Amino acid sequence: MKLIIRIARQELSLLFHSPVAWLILIVFPIQIGVNFIYYLQMIGRAQRMGNHFSDVTSMVFAGLQEGFYPGVKNTLYFYIPLLTMGLISRETHSGSIKLLLSSPIKVRDIVLGKYVAMMGYGALLLVIICLYGISGSFFIEHIDWTLLASGALGLYLLICAYAAIGLFMSSLTTYQVVAAISTLAVLAGLNFVGGLFQGNDTVRHITYFMSIAGRTEQFIFGLISSQDAFYFFLVIGFFLAITAMRLQDQREAKSPYIRTARYLGLIAVCFLTGYVSSLPAFTGYIDMTATKMHTLGPQSRELITKMDKPLKITTYVNILDNNYYLGAPEKKSADERILTPYRRFMPDLEMDYVYYYDFSNNEGLYKNYPGESDAAIAKKVADIQDLDHKKVLPPEKIKKMVDLGPEENRLVRLLQYGDKKTFLRYYNDIRIYPGEQEFTAALKRLVTPSEIPVITFLRGNGERSITKAGDAAFRMFVNELTFRGALINQGFNVDTVNLDNEDISANTSVLVIADPKTAFSPAVQKKLDEYIAGGRNLFVITEPGSQEVLKPLLQQLDVQPGEAPLQEESRDYAPDFILARFSDSAGNIAPRLSAYRADRAVVSMVGAVSLRYGGGHGFQTTPLLVAKNNEALAVAAERKVGSRTQRIVVTGDADFMSSGELARRKPYIWNQPLITEIFRWFTYGTFPVNTGAIKSKDRIDTDDKGIITMRVIFFGVIPGALLIFATALLLYRKRR
Repeated sequence: MKLIIRIARQELSLLFHSPVAWLILIVFPIQIGVNFIYYLQMIGRAQRMGNHFSDVTSMVFAGLQEGFYPGVKNTLYFYIPLLTMGLISRETHSGSIKLLLSSPIKVRDIVLGKYVAMMGYGALLLVIICLYGISGSFFIEHIDWTLLASGALGLYLLICAYAAIGLFMSSLTTYQVVAAISTLAVLAGLNFVGGLFQGNDTVRHITYFMSIAGRTEQFIFGLISSQDAFYFFLVIGFFLAITAMRLQDQREAKSPYIRTARYLGLIAVCFLTGYVSSLPAFTGYIDMTATKMHTLGPQSRELITKMDKPLKITTYVNILDNNYYLGAPEKKSADERILTPYRRFMPDLEMDYVYYYDFSNNEGLYKNYPGESDAAIAKKVADIQDLDHKKVLPPEKIKKMVDLGPEENRLVRLLQYGDKKTFLRYYNDIRIYPGEQEFTAALKRLVTPSEIPVITFLRGNGERSITKAGDAAFRMFVNELTFRGALINQGFNVDTVNLDNEDISANTSVLVIADPKTAFSPAVQKKLDEYIAGGRNLFVITEPGSQEVLKPLLQQLDVQPGEAPLQEESRDYAPDFILARFSDSAGNIAPRLSAYRADRAVVSMVGAVSLRYGGGHGFQTTPLLVAKNNEALAVAAERKVGSRTQRIVVTGDADFMSSGELARRKPYIWNQPLITEIFRWFTYGTFPVNTGAIKSKDRIDTDDKGIITMRVIFFGVIPGALLIFATALLLYRKRR
């Protein structure tokens, strides 16, 4: 070990005898800090202008576009080859390698000594990186130190891996420039190899594992996995070993067959070790973020503990669908990595992909090929996408496997647990992929089907439709496949009932009466009275014109709707367009409503009647939404009926839940969050799934004076001090 340290010290002495090492230390803090300090300044100014940010540490240090750590990662790619290019090629060029190999020093000590020197230089770069992290703590309150540590560790492992590769490339040539260019080529290859042969299931796992791209990002994002850490150790070990073998071959005379066998054996051992370490059963994870953003919530983890069989996920990819690219063969490995949070707790998770073609709603594709059949278009798409058309199933074959018609033949996942199956959809929003809330909701259908709440909509009296696509209908928030917030995508079962010839099912969690147009018959009214008297949950949605129909029902709740639509003066909108705000007491029903009120959130209502309420019949009634004149527009009532806690919501408007209003872009409205919280309250907090997300505490507080100080330190003091010290040292050595 002492010999290794001596060699490392000698190598560092030689390294700093050249201006390259000093120039890198001088330029490095400037290059990595320019965009970082500017970004920090812009965020601080935006904060002072009234914008508010959460997860500031992650945004500033780990953001893909402007984050500090990703910028550093992209910079290291160019610096390390300049440092490693002369480690061995310099010895080879000068001839001193022969003296070194003829000495009693072991090749292992030579290689490790030179590599330890590079680790020491990498530690200096790490110190500069950490100084930026420390400086960030002066501007970010409650900074996430563990996230910073995780990112710094990932960058240091990357430096060490690059150094090992550069050391090996330096042993292959006598020319330092060639060694540097060769190192850049190898690094480029390791970054891009992950995209090769991804359409081939036999090879894609190998090339994806070989890729260094994405390994550091996991550390930067705050997730340390044994698979990624072991990958770096494996790369470092492989290139150090192959460097030592290369030098040993110059010391010993052995047949080409033995040499080849040794190299092949090393490669085989590394691949085998890498394969075993990448198996989900042998992969461990540490979530380094303060908010545990990479860890499933307690509700999801508790559900997984109840599973006694493996979960299989089959992704059905229609090559005619406009979301085909998300499930394309070359995206399989990346798609599988998206499910890492679940694979972490379900190592036996199975995944499969099925490609087929059938009619889709991809209007643009059909416009390009007017009059052609689906089969003809599918053949052309397969040729364009370089797919084997023989492996793409036609409609008649896919229908024998699964009926995707109700899913509109869109890209969809099918979750299978034992003999139970359910769909997990992709959505038409900026996130596209289902999140933990949607995934766990689908999983609950399989694992605990008896706990799924049933929302029953009354029909037969002209109520709002939950299947039609019109603006006034309720399809979007109830049944729309592509809408993330739809009840069917949040774990609810949806049913309808016509009380003229049916009874309300015993498993109904909430009965919804949505803007009926005709009066209830005595038989229907009796069933509704019995339902209310039984202490069961009810959602009454009234509208100007339906108050008279619902008055007999609302009298039992001690709620009286107004006679005429409420009107408000507005500069931009019609008088009957109401922007209701959350009441002061809305937080008593759902804590999130208090946060919405603090954010001055509004709910759009087109034609609404006010609601007067009392405390009769044992109800404790709370206003949820109020108009400018403080008249209630939505109320929530609660009472005890035997062992039940009965919950009832009454609204003076139905349009706020309509497809037209949910699709509104201006003004910014909170209709969907309100609907979500109403149904969460109805189900006593069980649905929609609560992911247990921890709110970040970090906040940014910068001013331009602090930014100027950072610029002076990192762009002036540190580089200037290094320049003066390097100049003095180099002149002193030259004189000696």
